[in-house]
Amino acid sequence: MDQKVIGAETVFQIAKIRTWRAILKRKQVWKTARYTKGDIESLIVGLEDKEGNIGYGYVPSMFLEGESAPSAEAILYTVLAKVLVGREYAGPQMVMREVESSLYHNHQIKFAVEEAMLDLMAKKLNTPLFNLLGGLCFPEMPVMKALTLKTPEEVAADALKLKERGFTHCKLKVGIDPKRDVAAVKAVRAAVGPEFFISIDANQSYTPMQAINVINGCADADLNLAEQPIRRDDPKQMAFVRQRVSVPIMADEGCRTPMDVMRLIEANAVDAVSIKLWNVGGFFKGKEIAALASANNILTHIASTPASRLMEAGQLHFAASTPTMFGGCELGEFDPLLEDPASGLDIVDGKLKVPMGPGLGIKLDLSNARETTPA
Repeated sequence: MDQKVIGAETVFQIAKIRTWRAILKRKQVWKTARYTKGDIESLIVGLEDKEGNIGYGYVPSMFLEGESAPSAEAILYTVLAKVLVGREYAGPQMVMREVESSLYHNHQIKFAVEEAMLDLMAKKLNTPLFNLLGGLCFPEMPVMKALTLKTPEEVAADALKLKERGFTHCKLKVGIDPKRDVAAVKAVRAAVGPEFFISIDANQSYTPMQAINVINGCADADLNLAEQPIRRDDPKQMAFVRQRVSVPIMADEGCRTPMDVMRLIEANAVDAVSIKLWNVGGFFKGKEIAALASANNILTHIASTPASRLMEAGQLHFAASTPTMFGGCELGEFDPLLEDPASGLDIVDGKLKVPMGPGLGIKLDLSNARETTPA
């Protein structure tokens, strides 16, 4: 992305797109109410200016959400390259407006493109990425770690290990067996004590009455948050659940667009919304959702999927520049992954410090990745 000054006008230009495939291996299989997943084949996107400077972005390749590394790469070179390469723009927001006009769905590749543009722009300006997003609100954030579906005793043991490592937030995957779910929450609370933040995530798996019974069944365990207990496409039933429980309700799969969030707000269905930048189409779309939530007294939370530090660094800059964030940040799922090409972002005493270097502020070693840039 070349930067020129013409009078008072600043123009950006992308000279070349590059891509790499990387395999991130899991230490253990990951299981939720909706899927079981092993190793991750991801796509890394590089946007290069005429001087050879490169900004990087990451596609998590969540096939469950409709994208894979091969499909994202094909769309990048057949659709988005025409928008990106050799064109002059006033800035990244104008690039993303045209990207949005060219590609309505496929949010993961749009996120990667925007992350790479912002990384490159911040590097050229010699400033951390958060300064392009409104400035720093939180220099560090507590990490909420997710706990996979196991027996209540096993989940409680895992939660206690987290506490011993300095963590103060965790999320229990639930949704297959309501009785097991209530028992797991109670076991975790007994193990970690009263100050620990506990959330549950059913990934849309409960019926409304199941959700109400489970959430109320956890009342004496001081459950702090219930995420997406029922189907994503039914704000009225989300409101039905929310009116009958005392635990805050948060939407995740149900808030992919600002209009989704508006429908939830109009239905009085949520206390908070979860923002996954790779699932809403990027940083500016995430800021739109955060602003809409804030204007309606709704809190925001940053969430993710097991992925490289390359992706989580971008999401951490976003979260740290958004004042309405609560419940920690779910950006530590790189921790159990092996062969991550990115480094320089690590969990210390249950927290992530925001990188202060230019751009994303991390290091990237692509020597073990396979470059797939067309000749």
